[in-house]
Amino acid sequence: MFVDQAILRVRAGRGGDGAISFLREKYVPRGGPAGGSGGKGGNVVAIASSQKKTLYDIAVQKVYEASDGQPGKGKNQYGKDGVDTVLVVPIGTQIIDQKDNQIIADLTKERQEVIIARGGRGGRGNSSFATPTNQAPRIAEKGETGEAREIRLELKLISDVGISGLPNAGKSTLLSVVSAAKPRIADYPFTTLHPNLGVVNHHDQQFIMVDVPGIIEGASRGVGLGLEFLRHIERTRLILHCVDLSQFYSKNNPYDDFLTLRHEFEAHSSSLAAKPFFVVATKLDLIQAAQNFGEFKSTLEQQDIPVFGISSLTKEGINQLLDAIIEFLKNAPEIITEEILSHSKNIGSNPAQPRHYRFSTPFLDRLMTEIDWNSDNALSIFNQKLVHSDFLRYFSAIKPGSIVEIGDLNFIWTGKHLETDKTYSQ
Repeated sequence: MFVDQAILRVRAGRGGDGAISFLREKYVPRGGPAGGSGGKGGNVVAIASSQKKTLYDIAVQKVYEASDGQPGKGKNQYGKDGVDTVLVVPIGTQIIDQKDNQIIADLTKERQEVIIARGGRGGRGNSSFATPTNQAPRIAEKGETGEAREIRLELKLISDVGISGLPNAGKSTLLSVVSAAKPRIADYPFTTLHPNLGVVNHHDQQFIMVDVPGIIEGASRGVGLGLEFLRHIERTRLILHCVDLSQFYSKNNPYDDFLTLRHEFEAHSSSLAAKPFFVVATKLDLIQAAQNFGEFKSTLEQQDIPVFGISSLTKEGINQLLDAIIEFLKNAPEIITEEILSHSKNIGSNPAQPRHYRFSTPFLDRLMTEIDWNSDNALSIFNQKLVHSDFLRYFSAIKPGSIVEIGDLNFIWTGKHLETDKTYSQ
């Protein structure tokens, strides 16, 4: 079953408690403190895999928990770390925090991974608190609680070309003709109930095409199925608007159907409406469609809109359409996505300005309060702690020179560490 959304609760493991113990061995009088530290709680991790095509098996289970770290023991024995819980998701999955609707990660590459909930740090045993003036401490730390959050997974298929149109416009038939995909095809509306992907090979060139359920008037307000799946063509480089010229299923003229489609795209999102598109006039093997094609093409070409007439039954115009798509893709920019810890925001409208990212986790909030920002070496200590906790790898997905906002402070990411940002300070 195709499922492209899931809401889950995740909880990382709690850190193990530190131990209070003293060395008691023969020939070792006054052995001193020997309580080991607790193990770290397990993380909840998401990994992208091309072998997964749906979120169905993940959505079946609503709660995912990692195991707790084990407590420390005597003789300075550290507790065992908790085991991570791993969610294997399809490539193209976005992970969103339900609380503030912030994007935690956007997994767009094979084996790309992100920690959704970080396990708690293990508590230190009493051996860690020994000092020259307190050689027998009887204190130990409790393990920290692991992060817990409610998340939403959204799958957005990644393809080169997206096919859209009103119901029964010939979208699935076109996909079945140009690729090996076998979508459901029938002579009634809403045959397609979920997106279908196909690989198109033409003149030794290859690209991926996706077909989504039909769009009807009012889709942007939740009518029909199309709006639910429009996210799958947000990540395409080119959109094909299929328009049925036979008027068999529509009482409107073909140009009005085209305008309805464009209106729903614009109402859905400005970014989707701004994507380049071709108009594909379908079913030219039917007499009514052939009669309508001349006027329809002339109307759109006056607006500098590329129009291609095809018949999936007779293959008329298919090669010309594929030639045009391949030529377009040669010069079209690649789809750019970034893994970020939270939703990015642009500062102003000047594209030359650096990207601005806000990071917020319980770990960072605690770390910000521990640092004495009035000291000269505060930034150096902050970077050291980020390296020690392995947190810097989250910054590796953003470009050097980007602004990183943590708490009330802004920093500049150099590609290796954070520097003080004076230009964009709040």
